[in-house]
Amino acid sequence: MIVALLMYYTVLIAAKKKQTLAHIIVSFVFCFYLIGILTMTGNCLWGSFSPRIVYVPLVDMISGPKDTFLNMLLFVPLGLFLPLLYGKYDRLPKIAFAGFLISLSIEIAQMFGRGATDINDLITNTVGACLGYGIYKLLRKAIPDSWMKKIQVSGVQCYYEVPIFWISSLLLMLTVQISIFHVLFAVSKPSGEIHVW
Repeated sequence: MIVALLMYYTVLIAAKKKQTLAHIIVSFVFCFYLIGILTMTGNCLWGSFSPRIVYVPLVDMISGPKDTFLNMLLFVPLGLFLPLLYGKYDRLPKIAFAGFLISLSIEIAQMFGRGATDINDLITNTVGACLGYGIYKLLRKAIPDSWMKKIQVSGVQCYYEVPIFWISSLLLMLTVQISIFHVLFAVSKPSGEIHVW
């Protein structure tokens, strides 16, 4: 991910698109958060298309409040990062829409691997992103405008950068991550065989 981001920002700087060091650093942290979301949701290509879909909303939220809370908590940073990095994400509906789309892509990816595609996850993840935006609005009063000018970008970059970061993270997790996992966690058995988890 670091290599991909360095290439991306090198291209932008070469194209004379003004980039601040603060925006680049916070973008790196944001991308690691996106990888973290995919890690926590267990997304990677494990096998064939085998969807397990939960269509009924709210029932699991009541019976499993811990999972509901954790799903919301997972998306709270998204609601903080988006308005912090991008001037165009200045309204709650935009944050809710971005949270919904990212959550939807996770649920679709889970149809091809582990986990269930659950409408409750869509709801709780979107609510989590909205809560994050509410926290951002509270914290924004304490962030000096001079800092915001260094971190936040505006214009077209607001619209293409988030999809680029998300799709890149998703592609890395669905392809390269499995190979890295097998290399890192291959265990030698006493007989000398290599067991890959």
